[in-house]
Amino acid sequence: MNESSKARLEKLNNALINNLESTLGIKVYQDSVSEDEFKVELKGVYHYIIFETGGMRRADDKKFTLLQDVLIRFYAENVDDLDGTQLDVITTLESCGYQFVSSDKGYVQKGQEDAYVDSIEFNFTRSLKYGI
Repeated sequence: MNESSKARLEKLNNALINNLESTLGIKVYQDSVSEDEFKVELKGVYHYIIFETGGMRRADDKKFTLLQDVLIRFYAENVDDLDGTQLDVITTLESCGYQFVSSDKGYVQKGQEDAYVDSIEFNFTRSLKYGI
């Protein structure tokens, strides 16, 4: 049941990962980064993306169409042009089936240190047909 819809979700996830990694040149993870991945793959450097998918809801006035929220978290150290990066992420994901909703810039503390890492949270939606 819903095999074509499930295949579309997998295609959208793969497009998100592959397109962001090739455009920005950084690793993209789904849901979280394990401590081992952070230490080995990232070598302890905050420069990566995590994406999470949210719940689904019916699209307005469209029978058998669902919308799903997708949260993208971008973390970066020593990136000068965060606004340019925002534009690159938005353009990249909109070109592969995502609809941009909003973004919010901020920062997070780097472990127990008195240092901070830039962060940007992006909110997107994606749509898919179901029940066909």
